[in-house]
Amino acid sequence: MSRANGAGREVERAVAAMLHEFRDNHWMLDEHWPLNEPHIRLMISDVLERFPPGPRVRLLDVGCFNGYASLIFSRLGYSVTGTDVYESAERDALFAREGVEFVRANMNDLRPLAQLDAASFDIVIIAQVIEHILNHPLGLIRGLAGSMRGGGVMILTTPNPVTVMGAARVIRGRSLLWGTTEFIDEPKIDGEKVISQGDIHYREYTSAELRHMLAGAGLRVERSRYLGLGNSRSQPVWKRFAKGNPLARRLMSHRLFGSNHYLLARKP
Repeated sequence: MSRANGAGREVERAVAAMLHEFRDNHWMLDEHWPLNEPHIRLMISDVLERFPPGPRVRLLDVGCFNGYASLIFSRLGYSVTGTDVYESAERDALFAREGVEFVRANMNDLRPLAQLDAASFDIVIIAQVIEHILNHPLGLIRGLAGSMRGGGVMILTTPNPVTVMGAARVIRGRSLLWGTTEFIDEPKIDGEKVISQGDIHYREYTSAELRHMLAGAGLRVERSRYLGLGNSRSQPVWKRFAKGNPLARRLMSHRLFGSNHYLLARKP
């Protein structure tokens, strides 16, 4: 068995373990995972290529949510730490069983970053998080970069607003950002505390703006691409068929049709 085949089987076992863990969560299995699977599999491929698994290889999952990505990387053999403001007894129990460390932190408040050991992580994943940061996006990325070892990598994903569909929303007078009504309705600051609102996109970024952010944190971009989301069961049949078309998949790798950014940056 070749090394690539062996790694592929380990990945499928890790994914299967995650799906089994969430077997009773229909939203997770039918909606969230199918939409995000292309992103997670690309992250897995990039991480495995650069850092073979081992207990001394540390990975930080920023905005780990219910822990599904942390679980996959833990099962692959990495030493994983998850961080989120979101509280979940189910995730805490899962992490306790799997030996995944958890640090509770509101990423809109930079002070909790001090809980992370400096220069200790080989991999930082910040997936679909930066668009939720109101306070100081560059400050967050700088803080996370400070937790990385030299030669470590950061993988950042976030929605791409500069698309044909984005232009169509402008023409139709539709809201440009997810959660705009909630942004209008909800307070963002309570006294001196910045509130984390996970259902609000405070800002979406162009590729040049993300590169500026990463460079401002002292990171060097090695890979930048666009990609779309997968198919969930709630989507119309025509949409699932269209997204499964090989031409559509190729188009989603270009700026005007790719709904998300994917950047990989290294710390010198």
